[in-house]
Amino acid sequence: MNENQELNIAVNPTSNTAITTLIMLANAHYDKALEILEKMGIEKEKIFHGVDSSDMINRPSDIVRELRYVALNRTIEESGFKTLMDLPCGYTPKVFDFTEKGMQYIGCDLPAVINEFSPIIASMTDDEQKKKINFRVVDVTNYESMKAAADMVDGPVCIATEGLTVYLTADETHQLGVNIRRILSEKGGCWLNADVETLEYYMAVYRAVAGDKAMELLLASRKGFSGQADTDLHKNNSNVVKESAGKLTPDYKKIEALYKSRGLLVEKVPYYRDDLKLQLFDAMTDEEIEKLKENTKHVNIWKITVDPDFRESAPVAGADAPSEILMDPDLPFDVQCSVSDGLLDVSVQGRMDTLTAPELLKKFQEAGSAITGIHIDVSKMAYVSSAGLRVLLIMYKSLKDKDSFELTGANATVREIMETTGFDQFFLK
Repeated sequence: MNENQELNIAVNPTSNTAITTLIMLANAHYDKALEILEKMGIEKEKIFHGVDSSDMINRPSDIVRELRYVALNRTIEESGFKTLMDLPCGYTPKVFDFTEKGMQYIGCDLPAVINEFSPIIASMTDDEQKKKINFRVVDVTNYESMKAAADMVDGPVCIATEGLTVYLTADETHQLGVNIRRILSEKGGCWLNADVETLEYYMAVYRAVAGDKAMELLLASRKGFSGQADTDLHKNNSNVVKESAGKLTPDYKKIEALYKSRGLLVEKVPYYRDDLKLQLFDAMTDEEIEKLKENTKHVNIWKITVDPDFRESAPVAGADAPSEILMDPDLPFDVQCSVSDGLLDVSVQGRMDTLTAPELLKKFQEAGSAITGIHIDVSKMAYVSSAGLRVLLIMYKSLKDKDSFELTGANATVREIMETTGFDQFFLK
């Protein structure tokens, strides 16, 4: 693994979860998934656990991934659009599923994934297939990176997201919705979001195979998966919740209203079909299959389109005007560092997100291990995503004396992001 790849993974370790999904599809006997794993140099014996009908740890998770994969693929095909913008593409074999049907494919993901996956797919496709395939590094909070991906082909696009928004903060989820609306307004098409009802499709599977122990096993599985994904670094407020029978559950009416307020309309496409078929049905009893089909009748993929009647709200009278930095989309990212008597002095300009945060991490590592204090001036930082916050946390945790870490100049936008994600306890004093 080269230095840049190590930096990209450190900045956003959620890229590791893409491998988990690939492994689970290999366990569901998707030959292309297994071939990709082999191309990645992962020995089959180390990762391919097969499917044991008595395995109540791995089997439900494998079924969950295949169910989502099959349902989303079917909905993509039914959308009728000729271009798929797969966000995030991960390492899944979806690229083959749709190019073989004649569709154009744009795979979008973090640098760590794209840098590894793109050459693997190039080695598995012929010249004719390659004409239908594009890959692009994308940060979902960065409109320019998303637009550059969508503009790789002409015409409307079907943007599909699975396993993405559950890892985003509330602000990042908002930015994603705004960016997708802008793209769909310009190009046409739809957004298929399989993430909104994540809890529902998980419970549909776990209740079918585990009965009364469904929640217990699901929580155990989620704990292990979250540990791998490194999602405990921030408070994920992206789901609107309500209390029902003493439990917090997603409030889908409020979520739909949020989409509406951002100029997006929701149509719910059911997972269920009479002819629903999974390859992992071979590892399920007839009773489990029937229960799964029954449980999926109320689970949906959200098909989201632009509201043609939507108009941006007028600014509120007396509200603070946005700073010049936030109004300048061309402000370049820049990091300046100097070290004196053990103090690392840093100035950050522009957006710090998945695409730019590795630069700060690299310069911090180059400063050496003798750093005893850190001062970071963010007065010219327009925006910070969870990837940027993760780098700041790495720097903070490197100090023995945490009081020797100082961050100054946070504007209202950056301050609000830190407060809503819980990072204010480290950085804002």
